[in-house]
Amino acid sequence: MNNQEEFQERPVTFEPPEHHFVFLIAADGTLLGVNDDGDLALFDDADDRVIWDLGSEGVKHVSSGKMVPTEIKEDACSLPVGVDEVTLIVARGPEKLPSEYLDHFKREGWVCLTSILTPEIVERLQWVGGVDRHEHLEARNDSPKVCQDVAVGRAICEPISLWLIRQYLQTRDLHLGHPPNVTSLSPYDGKSRVQGWHSDIPYGRKNVADRKGPLKAVQRNVCVSDFAKANGATAFKLGSHADDNLPPSEWNPALDGPDFFGGTSPTARPYSGPESDVIEAPAGSIVLYDARTWHRAGFNHSEHKRGSMLMSFQTADVPPKKDTRSTCKKLYESPVYQELNALQQREITELMMNQPGE
Repeated sequence: MNNQEEFQERPVTFEPPEHHFVFLIAADGTLLGVNDDGDLALFDDADDRVIWDLGSEGVKHVSSGKMVPTEIKEDACSLPVGVDEVTLIVARGPEKLPSEYLDHFKREGWVCLTSILTPEIVERLQWVGGVDRHEHLEARNDSPKVCQDVAVGRAICEPISLWLIRQYLQTRDLHLGHPPNVTSLSPYDGKSRVQGWHSDIPYGRKNVADRKGPLKAVQRNVCVSDFAKANGATAFKLGSHADDNLPPSEWNPALDGPDFFGGTSPTARPYSGPESDVIEAPAGSIVLYDARTWHRAGFNHSEHKRGSMLMSFQTADVPPKKDTRSTCKKLYESPVYQELNALQQREITELMMNQPGE
């Protein structure tokens, strides 16, 4: 690699949205929407049917234009759904309609849900990870991260990203490839091992799935800190999900070193030139990408740790990298589990307890 091309990845930058739509959420976690008959109804999935906008006298259903008068007090309102009067929490929603995200995802193989998580969830994830203003804290390892704060479970269950993954993979039957974790990337010291370019399971170097066959996995990066090129945001070769091959050997000069993720020489760094990309997005954003996409960890040139939460969503026939069932059972025994609503409890159980062949 030409050293003059080092750290010249192309930034793809997303700014914080000027406007968010909203969700109207019932106590059990279901989402208020409008059904095909034009009536108010509750749904499990976060598609266009459940996206609302706030108005001066109530809420407007974005995709149909239906206006629903209601009085909102302390981020809550009551509306008739069928024969019941349902109390609903008004919560932050997306910048765009889910169908718009899906169009981009299908076309490009990746999509960014900018600032989709609330500041409250982001703050607690930063606390769990010991990053940003909590950098002085040591991250706890005495229990799984999902048992340490309800924000981890709520991030796992972010509803639009789950709907997008299921639509992209064309199945609802998914599981997590490893227990969810909040991690940090330390400042780069110029000599430590650096993760090489790769595609994720099941498109990696072992037990490789057919890249032209049925889709098998989607990766989800939660930006716990602001993601920027300067602090080591994940690097990608955007569009490489459509390539028949894995990254070329010249992109991984340390490939023959002690392990695939790096060598001992600081000169054996993976490619970081202008043919690669970095998605820059504010904390609380979620980046989804096809698991076939070439990617690697970034180089953190800042003075601070950069936090993230990385997850792999796999179809039913893909063996997970690590069994998640024991972690889920610990969550059941934790008081954090009771802080999740009923829909979130179902989603986590499905994602962590389902295993291939069961």
